[in-house]
Amino acid sequence: QFALVFQPQISVKEGRIVAAEALLRWRHPNGEIKLPGTFIKRAEETGMIVEIGDWVVATIADTIARWGRIGIEQRLAINISARQLDHADFFRRLREAMKDADAPASLLELEITETLAMHCSEEVIEALSQFRDDGATISIDDFGTGYSNLARLRDLPVDRVKLDRSLIEHIATRSQARAIVHAVIGLIHGLGCEAVAEGIETEAQSEVLRIIGCDVIQGY
Repeated sequence: QFALVFQPQISVKEGRIVAAEALLRWRHPNGEIKLPGTFIKRAEETGMIVEIGDWVVATIADTIARWGRIGIEQRLAINISARQLDHADFFRRLREAMKDADAPASLLELEITETLAMHCSEEVIEALSQFRDDGATISIDDFGTGYSNLARLRDLPVDRVKLDRSLIEHIATRSQARAIVHAVIGLIHGLGCEAVAEGIETEAQSEVLRIIGCDVIQGY
């Protein structure tokens, strides 16, 4: 009953889709389409998140390969939970899924939350680094919702930092919000990373982000 939907990420400078984030949906037997907030916490509590994660990884690998066969070389991003990273075989199974589907790692992006990035073990950081060496992209998700140790952030194997939609919501109407996002984008660029803004819903938000130097926008 699970399905993936894909939300595009658009280059601000070029105006073209450069990647997409895979988002999980539950097609409930009652006909409703349920969002992750209604079932992910329970899946993590029961441990089922590992099995669900394996299904997502396999589906993404197959999608990357299938799209590639028809000439679409599009990077796809998936969210990785703390429970998945705690599972010793996660990265091995991830590599196997990509290999079995004949999907290149260069078209896969792994997203971990800001909070998880601040607390993950050295073993996980090393595993992320190795996967990055294989060609994958590593992103920090929900940036601005947790507490970041900037020295640690600097040392993480990260390519992109995604600004949480709570930071973006009022940038077109409030000068304070614009100032904060402008400063955060400068910080992200200073770390050598690409800045991605989530939750873009209006042309006005898009234009403000273009002016203050955001690289990529993602939204409805």
